[in-house]
Amino acid sequence: MNRFRILLCAGLLAAGSANAAVLQAPEGARVAVAYTVPGSNQIGGVHTDAFMIPASTQKVLTATAASLFLGMDWQFQTRMLAKAGALDAGKASGTLDSDLVLEFNGAPDLTRQMLVNLLAYLKQQGITRINGDIVIDVSHYAGYDRGNGWSWNDLPICFTAPASGVVIDRNCVYAQLKADKVGEIAQPVISSGQPITITSEAQVVTLNDYYNGCELEVNLDSGNNYHMTGCIPVQPGKPWPLSFAVQDPTTWGMSITDWAARKAGLSWSGKVRQVRKSPDNLAEIAHVASAPLAKLLDRMLKHSDNLIADSLARALGWEYFKRPSSYATGANAVREILRTRAGIDLGSALLADGSGLSAHNLIKASQMLEVLNFIALNDQKLQLISKLPVAGVSGTLGSRGSVQMPPLVKNVTAKTGTLQNVSNLAGFMTTASGQRKAFVVMVNGLTFPPKIREALKAKRIASPHYRFERAVLEEIYRGEPVQISD
Repeated sequence: MNRFRILLCAGLLAAGSANAAVLQAPEGARVAVAYTVPGSNQIGGVHTDAFMIPASTQKVLTATAASLFLGMDWQFQTRMLAKAGALDAGKASGTLDSDLVLEFNGAPDLTRQMLVNLLAYLKQQGITRINGDIVIDVSHYAGYDRGNGWSWNDLPICFTAPASGVVIDRNCVYAQLKADKVGEIAQPVISSGQPITITSEAQVVTLNDYYNGCELEVNLDSGNNYHMTGCIPVQPGKPWPLSFAVQDPTTWGMSITDWAARKAGLSWSGKVRQVRKSPDNLAEIAHVASAPLAKLLDRMLKHSDNLIADSLARALGWEYFKRPSSYATGANAVREILRTRAGIDLGSALLADGSGLSAHNLIKASQMLEVLNFIALNDQKLQLISKLPVAGVSGTLGSRGSVQMPPLVKNVTAKTGTLQNVSNLAGFMTTASGQRKAFVVMVNGLTFPPKIREALKAKRIASPHYRFERAVLEEIYRGEPVQISD
């Protein structure tokens, strides 16, 4: 058994080794811990320079870059445009003699009703007929609609909804499965107005069978078509709720735009189509703005909102490099903004997206700590610490089992990071000495025996590793050097 004792000076060695416990890491897991040693600027911890998968703690980097470069009042704008002069010229006849262009730029909070309201502005100006096409412009975006390294079997789920040029209703669609009787095939129920199809071969089984290895699975077809297989637990008279990430955001956007234009009382002679470059002779008619960055970041950090994070990263790519932005472009913009605006060089760290969904992301605990320390020194400008979840109070720390008791409850303010086999925390606490300290705790390669995994899936128990996480945080709180055996 290798024992890692991170003791940073002779005084700490003499004072700390007699009192500090040696903590046992979860079986087979890789652990990295970083914090600033009380009374110094030195970094203490374990494996501080090992590259780890950050998961959603990566949102701390995205939030910092967005705050630095865009400012808290910045907003996405979904614009409606037409040929210059066409609006005024058409008011008398009620006809817009031009294509109508909707310029989408990935606003993560755009709803179909907001789109209806934007299009209804034409009718308010006396226009009811468009002599041309309705054109969806997604020229701000390039590349795939999902990040490299996203888990393929997570793609149907709404927390991986694509941060594409077109985002409407969070690119998430809702339906139900009727599971009334064991042995039957579950039947899909789709609300009217949802431009998707669902077919099912999923068997209705007992709850015990479901939690013993028979799962509901979604197979994806071209377009927004979903085929259900596997098993779903019986629930007579109460359909199971489903939510699916939109798989083809362009088709989704065109379908919703068609519906919204008709809802707004418009007709048109052409079709609804998509382009990646609009003509240069267009003038803005109206636009609808997203919530300001401050509000978007609050939701993103407290609730670990992947769609907002990746939409912001791609927006940073467009704004910083002034070219159509892919996930890679957005990640590069985050890196460059941290280097040029914060003096933080991430070196060999690998950023693949803005949300942390990609298993390709790699960063050192010491680099994450550097970002946190920059936030602490500049929080009057950045205004980020108040947007992080608070232990036992808000967001993803509201019920996290490791921080529900003193001295951690209502004290730890941190971003969580969770993927399959990954559980991280990065944030701040006020230590026993009364100082606010940044810390990073990363656990990768986390796994459990099958019976425990089944109990976790059924939400019958909290994750066993929370005992270890709590012990690490309490050592940092007390100012003791963290010692870990693995």
